[in-house]
Amino acid sequence: MTGARLGGFNGVWGVARDVEPGALGRLLDEVRRAGVPHCMQLRPGWPLEVDEIARERGLARVPGEPLMVLEDDRLVARALEVEGLTLRQLAPDEGGLHARVAAGGQVVREEAAYRAVISPEVLRAPEIRCYVGEVSGEPVSTALSVTTGECVGVFSVATLPDHRGRGCGSAVTALAIRDGLERGAGWAWLSASEVGYPVYRRMGFVTLERLDFWEPSRN
Repeated sequence: MTGARLGGFNGVWGVARDVEPGALGRLLDEVRRAGVPHCMQLRPGWPLEVDEIARERGLARVPGEPLMVLEDDRLVARALEVEGLTLRQLAPDEGGLHARVAAGGQVVREEAAYRAVISPEVLRAPEIRCYVGEVSGEPVSTALSVTTGECVGVFSVATLPDHRGRGCGSAVTALAIRDGLERGAGWAWLSASEVGYPVYRRMGFVTLERLDFWEPSRN
């Protein structure tokens, strides 16, 4: 639990397939008592009773996202070159710009809450970097990376609607990956939205599995 007022930043995540339903229930109760928006994410293969446990606690299953890994990094360099697009890393005090583009690209629902997460303190951490792609000085695309150990993960990739289809999202994703690999990571991963999936496929990513996701019911 981070305490952020965003469901994706608090909750229960399972890294094994053979999760224990009782343990999931206890952990979900703990998060609920904290009074923060939350979610649950599991790998496929979880026991069927998990769905009922989640439903009893006000969570509904929604379509998950493919977990993807970069198989061919030779395609990354090609994605960096987009005519008229300038790429750069954001300074720690520019997290609000990343949040604004992410919200405009409909990657996050609550811009104000996300701004609080992407604070200068967070962006000063050596593992975390934000990037932006600009056209004529205006930010149109963004991404965030976290490099830990041998891997770099890419998150919150977004492009403003009027600039989609030009390769801006691919370019800013490629920059995040290249920086991670240059800093010692050996491989890259991400989870793909429906819009981003074909983009990442063209960049050399392959699907490992599709994660299952539960969020608060809107009924």
